[in-house]
Amino acid sequence: MLNDGSKLIAICSADNCAEYNNKFLVALNEEAKKFPFKIIFFTCFSSLYQLEKHDLGESYIFQLLNHDMLDGIIMLAETIKNDKIRQNIARQALDRNIPVVSIEHPLEGCYNIVYEYNASIKRLIQHLIDDHHYTRINFLAGIKGNSFSEERLQIYREVLTEHNIPIEEERIGYGEFWAGPTKVVLDQFLKSSLPFPEAIVCANDTMAITTIHYLMDAGYRIPEDVAVTGFDGIEEALEHVPPITTIQYNYGQTAHQAYQILMDVFEGKTPPATSCIQSQIVYGNTCGCQTNIRKSYNNLTRHLYERLDAQHQFNEVQIAMAADLTDNNSFQDIFNKLMRYENTFGATRYWLCIVDDFLNETEELSDILSDNMLMRSSYSNHMDMMLANIDGQWQGMADFNTSDLLPHLDQLLEENDNLMFMPLHVLEHTIGYVAIVYDPAKVNMAFLYQLLMNISNALETTKIRQRQQNIIMSLETKYIHDPMTGLHNRRGFYQKSQPLYEQCIEAQQPILVASVDLNGLKYINDTYGHADGDIAISTVGHALAKTISEHSTCARFGGDEFVAACQIKDPEEADQFRQTIQDYLDNFNANSGKPYEVSASIGIVHAVPNPEVTLDDFIKYADEKMYEEKAKHHLRRKD
Repeated sequence: MLNDGSKLIAICSADNCAEYNNKFLVALNEEAKKFPFKIIFFTCFSSLYQLEKHDLGESYIFQLLNHDMLDGIIMLAETIKNDKIRQNIARQALDRNIPVVSIEHPLEGCYNIVYEYNASIKRLIQHLIDDHHYTRINFLAGIKGNSFSEERLQIYREVLTEHNIPIEEERIGYGEFWAGPTKVVLDQFLKSSLPFPEAIVCANDTMAITTIHYLMDAGYRIPEDVAVTGFDGIEEALEHVPPITTIQYNYGQTAHQAYQILMDVFEGKTPPATSCIQSQIVYGNTCGCQTNIRKSYNNLTRHLYERLDAQHQFNEVQIAMAADLTDNNSFQDIFNKLMRYENTFGATRYWLCIVDDFLNETEELSDILSDNMLMRSSYSNHMDMMLANIDGQWQGMADFNTSDLLPHLDQLLEENDNLMFMPLHVLEHTIGYVAIVYDPAKVNMAFLYQLLMNISNALETTKIRQRQQNIIMSLETKYIHDPMTGLHNRRGFYQKSQPLYEQCIEAQQPILVASVDLNGLKYINDTYGHADGDIAISTVGHALAKTISEHSTCARFGGDEFVAACQIKDPEEADQFRQTIQDYLDNFNANSGKPYEVSASIGIVHAVPNPEVTLDDFIKYADEKMYEEKAKHHLRRKD
């Protein structure tokens, strides 16, 4: 319950671009205003039928259901084509004693609302037989084995049997609820040896519309030569010329009944486990009736062109937006550019929220290559609200607990009757979600789907690009660095020191080049082991690292050999370079507890280079001085 005493109801649905499902959302939004309810839609655009990678990404939106704040749930269960997801939504709520109303797909433990359309189908077929005296009636079923399709087919068989009309299997075909298979079945009907049908009953409006146009293209008149009926009452059927006789759901009554069931539960009443809503026949002209319905091609054409024009304009904006979002250097660039397209969300209030750590631009290579980092199969415990627009005013960014859904949710629900949450994802990888205040007069679900996928793809592309750049930088670092000491390797040394050397030539400034060689590595390896030999090598490397500045670089060339190059003007600084190394080694020897001392022979050349002398020449001269010092070191050891 909210602070103002309103009950908070979640509505779960899928396949929002389908007209049938969209009509339910409109009705649920409208009827909620008649009850002391606030509603939150958790919805996605896929039907979740295949539950492949894209469907998985869509389905994660239902993970946002916070049962601690919800008073009830209404599920458009038939829109969610995956039974596991339906059952999971219901089970999690029922386990917490939250009432669930399931519409059109009965679920155990829920209050179920079903359509009593069998009687309407029966009346429709009887109407064809009794009022129009048709006896040759074909039936276009949906998907074979589908419960709705088989129920409608069974009623067809029963009505024909009641009227002593023989059931001829050749008059039955499965159009699978869409155009392609319907045309195949119609072709079979036309080639059948049976007398041509007087009427064709279709299990949905899409097949009815396909049937009408297929037969008209074949030269048949509707309904003079053959009558056609549909089912669903979709807009295209109701606005068709001629109007199609069909059966229509009562969306408003269904939505009202769902809310009334929850209200009864909240008031301590016991609603029936199953409620039936009567569907209704909408008589058009395609069955042979002469109705008063008159559809104008001019009006239909105008509406069609308006939709096409809106789609064209939206596509143009999306193309421009896709180009804008692709041309960016960071996530912040994306969000800044999205602000130019504030009107494309179809809402005056909306929020764009991203999973925690998605926006991290400095991932380590090990993290990037980790399966856990690559797989974002759920929402993080915290979210980052990156964009929020309230009545044209942009709000500041915020982070919040995912269980809260949005910052200051209670206040938002006091100000608004509803909120709608939709997923941002690419395939099964979760990116975040978008929330809007749902206004059916402003929102075009198909447009919104395209917009959210466009945003998701842009964010994922930027993520991939940054990961690629991080991988390149990491590999480049490994490519030019010595793994034992962390200093540059030979390749890295020349990459950094050659430009430094050339600058000194051009500016006629002195450069220091040092050759450093660890003394007694073979002795340490042979006497104390290679692990201690590695310690000695690393110690010299660390000593050299103490000398590194903005205008210098040090490298391990291999084994016990090191090289350094520094832009040093003052000869005293050259002496300090040697002393820094010696001080570090003295400190190590005093505190390491090792039975050996780490020392190094150092050869230094400090001079102004000229174009005739190469960096390698400087290194060679430094080597010569280093070997002179190493010879002195050996002599001191003999003494």
